[in-house]
Amino acid sequence: MLVIPFLSKSQDSFKIVGDISGLGSGKLIYLIYDSGDKQITDSTIIQEGRFSFKGSIDFPVYASLFLNKNPYVARPSKSEVTDSFKFYLENSPMDMLATDSLKNIVITGSLGNKQNVELRSMFKANDVKFALLNKAFNELPETSKKDSLTLAQLRKREEDILNESYDIYLDFANIHPDSYLSVLVLSYVASQPGKVKQVKTVYDKLSSYLKKSPLGSGIPTILASHQVINVGKPAPNFELKNAGGSPVRLSDFRNQFVLLDFWASWCGPCRAENPNLVKAYGKYKGKGFQIVGVSLDFPGQRTAWLKAIETDKLSWPQISDLKGWDNAVAKIYGIRFIPANVLIDPTGKIIAVNLKGDELKTKLEELLKVN
Repeated sequence: MLVIPFLSKSQDSFKIVGDISGLGSGKLIYLIYDSGDKQITDSTIIQEGRFSFKGSIDFPVYASLFLNKNPYVARPSKSEVTDSFKFYLENSPMDMLATDSLKNIVITGSLGNKQNVELRSMFKANDVKFALLNKAFNELPETSKKDSLTLAQLRKREEDILNESYDIYLDFANIHPDSYLSVLVLSYVASQPGKVKQVKTVYDKLSSYLKKSPLGSGIPTILASHQVINVGKPAPNFELKNAGGSPVRLSDFRNQFVLLDFWASWCGPCRAENPNLVKAYGKYKGKGFQIVGVSLDFPGQRTAWLKAIETDKLSWPQISDLKGWDNAVAKIYGIRFIPANVLIDPTGKIIAVNLKGDELKTKLEELLKVN
């Protein structure tokens, strides 16, 4: 979310011109971004620190530059340092300047990136608060990091800082109703139940063109999900294909407790939580409990998704449309962060959300001991 473009109607193509003298000649640079349900990969050879890319996109997209290695094809080792730069690609001329590294790029010629500088300046005080919170956690003794009271206090601080960040995003979107950056930040804030009214007020001010964009048109669905996805409400049915191409429906699992697990192969916290799910599934499978994994992997990540299923030993049903955050089931359920989950009872009613670790273990023991 650090570099977001302005949605321009006057341009129908993009041109990136880079000048990073310290990179010399002969190195390969990759440009990777999503277009519809496909992942686009382009590459060029750097000559005397210079490179360029040309193309056209329907709407601004999140894009990355990588030096020498395409990490989606050749996964970096844990100790390997990758030189990369993330930004949002728009149909506009963009100059990328730096002296030594992709990560130090400064973009000019793009109104969206200029607006992003404004947004980041609005976040300076909030960023400092997050940095101090992280510092406080890292400096804790290992015993304190496991203390429930200490963690609860840190989570409260984190919650307050996050709420402040949501208000900053709303302020920016209110100032810039014609910016695609506003669409992105509203899509993010829309996932917060306490911000529905404020998001709707700002969303109504957006131009009709922005509202018709893929991201913009999904915001009302996210807002509506807060009225649907609540404990005690019926869980919406859905249909999505598994890796083999067969349709999977929530209704296929009636008369069981079902945990909808939203995750992705690229999500570190999700992968860290998977061993807990494996234990729970091993203990309660066949006793009225089922897990359905919903992957938010992106276009071009099918292999990574399947590899993660195999590596993490996830033996329950897995579904995905490989559309990342535009996953159809995730949009219905208002999922805007992962890992996330929804626990559904045998009648199809939602009984809990976002149970992790011991919380999930305790809840399942309570439910399945009786049932």
